Amino acid sequence: MAKKSQQDELYNSLVKLTKKFLPDDILYELSLVYENISVNSESEAEVEFWLKCSKTTANLSGGMEKWFGEMNEEKK
Repeated sequence: MAKKSQQDELYNSLVKLTKKFLPDDILYELSLVYENISVNSESEAEVEFWLKCSKTTANLSGGMEKWFGEMNEEKK
């Protein structure tokens, strides 16, 4: 786990992102980052790990997009 100052920096960066972008957009882009990391991985296990992270994050992004749509429908 990152040191406290690194955790604070990460947290603060994420707060800024969440004020600018929707959660599903952040997760979708993160899934692309993970996919790109897998391409440059050195072992098969590492490739598989990053691809699983990519797929899982993309799935969560899709769910969040759906929930966002449902929320907007309920607000009408």
